[in-house]
Amino acid sequence: MHATGCWRFWAWSLAGALVTFSLIAAASIGFLVLPFAALALFFLVPRTRNRAEMLGGLVGAAAVCFAIAWIQRGPGGFDGRSWLVAGVALAVAGLAGYAVFARRLAPPA
Repeated sequence: MHATGCWRFWAWSLAGALVTFSLIAAASIGFLVLPFAALALFFLVPRTRNRAEMLGGLVGAAAVCFAIAWIQRGPGGFDGRSWLVAGVALAVAGLAGYAVFARRLAPPA
């Protein structure tokens, strides 16, 4: 039970990262990523057994925020601290939410 729920959580995080990247980069390469995001959602939505697994999407969005913060670090770049703060908030919300709601929404053993 735990292994399949974890797998779905991380699959949702991949889908969340794809959706977030396609929205943030919509003016450039985002439209090329959007079909892959839609395909990931198309396969994940019917296979989701526990709504808590969808919180992985927040972790995927956090990964994109962390990547942007990493790219914008250093001299000459923009200040990436706001992306870092957003990434931490999304990661904490996704992981803590999954930890709380996975137990609460799980069927009794």
